[in-house]
Amino acid sequence: MPDFSTLVHAGLHNPRVKQYLAIKNNTKSNPENFACLEGANMLSQALKAGLEFCCFFVCPQLLRGDAGKHIAQKIIASGTLTYVVSEKVLGHLVDWEGPDGLTAIVRLPRFDWCDIMLSTHNALLVLDGLQIPGNIGTIIRCADGAGADGVIITNRQQRLTHPRLIRASMGSLFAFPVIEAEASAAISWLKYHRFKIITTDTDATVSYRQIDYQGRIAVVMGNERHGISNEWYAAQGASVFIPMNGRADSLNVGNASVLMLYEMVHHQGRVNVPC
Repeated sequence: MPDFSTLVHAGLHNPRVKQYLAIKNNTKSNPENFACLEGANMLSQALKAGLEFCCFFVCPQLLRGDAGKHIAQKIIASGTLTYVVSEKVLGHLVDWEGPDGLTAIVRLPRFDWCDIMLSTHNALLVLDGLQIPGNIGTIIRCADGAGADGVIITNRQQRLTHPRLIRASMGSLFAFPVIEAEASAAISWLKYHRFKIITTDTDATVSYRQIDYQGRIAVVMGNERHGISNEWYAAQGASVFIPMNGRADSLNVGNASVLMLYEMVHHQGRVNVPC
């Protein structure tokens, strides 16, 4: 069990507690790319990814099992600024029920074009103007899980530091390349590197199953309500739709993204099939 007796106690008026709440609530600009992480699982993922821990809060009364104690000990031993907080203060810091006594401020990585490893076959997903944090985080997690090469975000509507986005990404955001760019810059980069740009549109005339995904492919998914911006249509090499056989005329953008991701990686031979 870590020795918490020598650590500083922090209440709701502590500057670091106020900083945490400001980051979590998206109330101020965040040029440092700070993010708030809750719980042993997320902090463990951050440690594995080698993220910089800026501040750590621990509530000894709520620590659960040896895993939480080990994580706390590792973070404290790294020299991270650490505060002991009460159950009441921790309740203000975290959102989910059943907190396990751990939360922290970390600095998320910033990825650039050079972090996309180019090869004969590449699979990228472009999220153009997506608005719901949970959708963005879920898609990033699925792109990572499917074995895609990265996600490009254009016409950004949400910060990558949004707590719901981070939670939905389940740690993929910590190491998987996610690049924020202007649409014009993203299009220029993709065309320079000979990517075929495929837009998804309910009004398209070609099914997503009828396209050749060999080579370098970037599939564009649009805003939950308004769809894809015009500049992507001007740059597209093809446009596809996902057939709908029921009453609904479209899928949630997260579900549609999963279909497109696995179609791409299947065509490119990336799906691992068990023997």
